[in-house]
Amino acid sequence: MKKGIIILIIVVLVIGGLAVAVATFGENFESVFAFNQGIIYPVKAHKIEKGSISTKVSATGFIEEIEKSEVYIETPLKVSKLLVDVNDKVTKGQKLMELDMDELISQLEKLKIDRNVQKLSLDSPVTEAEIKKAESAVNAAENTLADAEKKLAENKLLYEASAITKSELEASEKAVDDAKRALDNAKLTYESAVSSKNMDRRVKEESLKAIELSIKELEKKIEKLNNSVLSPIDGVIVEVNVQQGSFTNSAMPAFKISNTDELRIKAKVNEYNVRGVQIGQKVVITGEGIDKDANVLGKVESISPVAKTNVTSGGEEIAVEVFISIEESEVPLKPGLSVTCDIYTNEKDNILLAPLNIVKEDKDGNMFAYVINENNIAVEKKIKFGLVSDVLGEVLEGLNEGDLVILDPQPTHKDGIKVKVLKGN
Repeated sequence: MKKGIIILIIVVLVIGGLAVAVATFGENFESVFAFNQGIIYPVKAHKIEKGSISTKVSATGFIEEIEKSEVYIETPLKVSKLLVDVNDKVTKGQKLMELDMDELISQLEKLKIDRNVQKLSLDSPVTEAEIKKAESAVNAAENTLADAEKKLAENKLLYEASAITKSELEASEKAVDDAKRALDNAKLTYESAVSSKNMDRRVKEESLKAIELSIKELEKKIEKLNNSVLSPIDGVIVEVNVQQGSFTNSAMPAFKISNTDELRIKAKVNEYNVRGVQIGQKVVITGEGIDKDANVLGKVESISPVAKTNVTSGGEEIAVEVFISIEESEVPLKPGLSVTCDIYTNEKDNILLAPLNIVKEDKDGNMFAYVINENNIAVEKKIKFGLVSDVLGEVLEGLNEGDLVILDPQPTHKDGIKVKVLKGN
């Protein structure tokens, strides 16, 4: 009786196990448990084909204007009229405001008058009269000396003839000496007058140069101020820091202007990823401020030659600054938006590819996979990958196009086992 109960229990268990197997393997049940053929392992398989593969690194950054400008007014002046406001579009050379420069213009006019006066006073009539007077005195002294010398010569002859006394001769000699001293004094006076005239002229010429320099500096200042109220670029007014009727502040920009039509991205690439980044590589740009379905593409434009240490919420991070040009965008972009940049560091087309989940490793770290032959036998093949992405690898050795390989090989899978490819693969 007990023996019959035990047999009944075994039969029930076997039937239950078969029911579970049927439910598990479905139509593959018969082939899996074909006892006369040994164990047949149900597997999922993948056919090796050619395709495209790419690798990428991600970097965070923000959108910025390539061209932007700040307008400063160096001299504090009253704003007589404000011509633009925030968000206004402006063109290069457009006037942004009018400044009250009446005082500067008055200063310029006064300097020009001073220059004219200084030019007129270069040759003073008084000085010229003094020189002519001194020159006449020299001529008179020369004539007096000539007369005295002539008289002395005559008296010497008379003295030798005993026609005059010695005292009379000595008086003639004294007259010559006096005439010579008078001539010397007249010449000194003349030279002093000429020297004074030259000195006076040099002083006036230097003064004239100083006035000319002041005029040029003031003219440049006025010209610079006139130019400073013109927009230096095409763009949009993003900030205005002046008011009509108030004075400008040289310490802060009166206007900030951005060209929002020409944008780029400044991104930071982690030091571990920067090795594969090169100029010209394609970049896919996404962000919270960009529609998920929008296509925004860029290109690596330049790479900083130095790395910088940045402080993040997780601590310090060493990164390299990379500038990315925006090549194509289906949506308008705004400066200041934060973005994520996927930089495609390598791309290959029409190469043999295999999913990474076909790989097993032996104790030495060699990679291999199981290729299913025409007899449904798993054959172990050593493989080698080249370029590897998240889920795919470039097959360099071990597999051929059209090979059927086992996906997710299990510990029980060995070289030479019989397999059955589950339907749907």
